Amino acid sequence: MRRYRRLLGELDRWFGAVQAANADQLQCRRGCALCCHGLFDISLPDSALLLEGLRALPGPTLAEARDRARLLHSAILSQTPELGPPYLLGGMAAERIDRISEAVEGAKCPLLSDQDECLVYAHRPLACRLEGVPMVDSLDGVFGDWCELNFAQGIPRQAQAGLALDYGGIQELEDGLTEQLSLQLFGRSQRSVTVFIPSLLAEFDSFWNAALP
Repeated sequence: MRRYRRLLGELDRWFGAVQAANADQLQCRRGCALCCHGLFDISLPDSALLLEGLRALPGPTLAEARDRARLLHSAILSQTPELGPPYLLGGMAAERIDRISEAVEGAKCPLLSDQDECLVYAHRPLACRLEGVPMVDSLDGVFGDWCELNFAQGIPRQAQAGLALDYGGIQELEDGLTEQLSLQLFGRSQRSVTVFIPSLLAEFDSFWNAALP
């Protein structure tokens, strides 16, 4: 996890540099939460990180977030009756996960406050730190979509170098740590284990809080 924390710190600094260099192209700012609507699944390393943030929340704040999460978790279960506690998505095809996400399209993340600010910002998952800007792989170039508020006229050629990341290396580190954590938690090594954020919150007491120190 130390390596993972270093990676997240590096990505935060990278994002800050992107903002500074492209201030006229980016709308990302405090209180903007367009990227925080929708259903997201996160990895085991991100689950461990998120748990730290949840444990630090005041009791009433955590309870309110869990109440919001339970509503979304019920919607998830209506689409996945075969899933059981702790509702891991390991082995589920990406297309199926996308269909589940589409069933609750536009849902607000349960960890957003009434002011649309993240309650666990310092412990937010990897995907949240990368969301919003164009994804440019250092080897393969631009891939995927990005926030419609940013780079609305496309990516200036001079900006692409500053946006580039080694996404393959990031994925390799995350997968390797997932293997270690899945072996620790479940007695078997798996490279792809994710869970929806609302499901993690719904199972906070019954599984996650005890499973991860």
